[in-house]
Amino acid sequence: MSQSERFNKRANIMRGIVMNHQSTSHQELRIRNSLTGKKEVFEPFDSGHVTIYACGVTTYDHCHIGHAMQAIAFQMIKRYLQYLGYKVTYVRNYTDVDDKIIARASELDIEPLELSEQMIASSVEDMAQLGLQPADHEPRVSATMGEIIQMIAELVEKGVAYSTSEGNVYYRLSTKPDYGKLSHQKIEDMLRASRELSGEGKEDPLDFALWKASQHPTCSWSSPWGRGRPGWHIECSAMIRKYLGEQIDIHGGGRDLIFPHHENEVAQSEALCPHPWVKYWAHSGLLTVNGQKMSKSLGNHIAIKDFLAQRPAEVLKLCFLQHHYRQDVDLSEQSFKEAEEQLFGFYQVLADIQDVADTNPDYARYPLGNQELSPASLDSAFRQAMNDDFNTVALMAKLHSWFHLARQQLASLSGREQKLLPVVHGLVEFRNFLGKISPIIGIFHHDPYAYLTTAKERFLVARSLSAQWIEEQLKARLVAKANQNWHEADKLRQVLLDHNIEIRDQKNSSTWTIGAF
Repeated sequence: MSQSERFNKRANIMRGIVMNHQSTSHQELRIRNSLTGKKEVFEPFDSGHVTIYACGVTTYDHCHIGHAMQAIAFQMIKRYLQYLGYKVTYVRNYTDVDDKIIARASELDIEPLELSEQMIASSVEDMAQLGLQPADHEPRVSATMGEIIQMIAELVEKGVAYSTSEGNVYYRLSTKPDYGKLSHQKIEDMLRASRELSGEGKEDPLDFALWKASQHPTCSWSSPWGRGRPGWHIECSAMIRKYLGEQIDIHGGGRDLIFPHHENEVAQSEALCPHPWVKYWAHSGLLTVNGQKMSKSLGNHIAIKDFLAQRPAEVLKLCFLQHHYRQDVDLSEQSFKEAEEQLFGFYQVLADIQDVADTNPDYARYPLGNQELSPASLDSAFRQAMNDDFNTVALMAKLHSWFHLARQQLASLSGREQKLLPVVHGLVEFRNFLGKISPIIGIFHHDPYAYLTTAKERFLVARSLSAQWIEEQLKARLVAKANQNWHEADKLRQVLLDHNIEIRDQKNSSTWTIGAF
């Protein structure tokens, strides 16, 4: 099956998905709220300004592709909200003070904050290489210590937290009657899942630490309760209050953070906030590789740096786009290969559109040849998908359908572009629209010719082939065709096909493209 046939088959499947997709109002964005379990019309506290907080990484190791999955999802959400006209303030934190960091630093014989500094620099580099912009604020625990201590002091003063003789401070869970409303768990389930069960002087097993006594020489701070460091949960509540205020529109993170982390954030923040604290909880799914949780011991741990050394960032983004951000995702080498093939096919179409546009510069003087590719139609379909809780699954179905139509339109030209300039105009409008939504979906950032050239070079290196050898086969085939030696021409074509190289014939020349990765 040729590359074009594979893409057309996928487009037909995707069109079926679109037909079965329950449409959402083009005017209203709806977000599925983890708190209520329902899709709700999005109405921010401030009608023109959206505030978002997403839990970031704990800086004890280099980032892996699971971290990329969440970062990509929340940048998409931010960018789409901006597309709708909102001003957006987005905060993503670094947990640079944590037991894991201290343990890892001890193994490496360096100071914990030194390790954190190295890993934050590594994370910044990874996100930049992925084409992700920094959040508007990226606070660190170590730089928010004053606000954290102040918040704990307020909780103690209010009686919802208490200190112990050992210098620990715990949140008093009995003061929160609706504790568990976010995770929808029973107390016995929480007891099994909690990582805070043990602790000196606790009144209740589920009381969780706000401050941990510690005399660590470089990773402890003075407080009213003695030297120590913050518990895990209080950092986010303090950072949200500092950078976004008492109320925020969207709080996100991986679904594994719902309990206990986010549940405990709710308890401590709502104890000090007389108003609703978070309006919409948006949790992203979890990532597995080859059906298992990533682990270095299993050999399926993929650091972002290692992935980018092998493939373009847009391949990883396309893998994630094909799943709803709330879905769990299982990736494999086959997933990456298929995404790379799809992306190559998309860029091939964009290069072909550029070719016909360059050949026919007067296309803009003609009306659009196909209204399905008009800016208004494309924008309407895009919003319909994204307004349904940022539904990139439905969007990808539309995208495959659009590219299928674009391929049909390009085939209809076939040397008579001047007679079909309205078609060229429609194709260019399609390409331009992809450029418009590219900052949101994270793909189509590259010049098509440059992307295809680089992909071909990577393909040839991986298979120990050379472009010169391919060109020699193409020239030999043209000679055979000129001599009407069709057997030899077919034989040469098959030689290239055996190396997954497809021939694209023009009137008096031939070029080649990748048939399969």
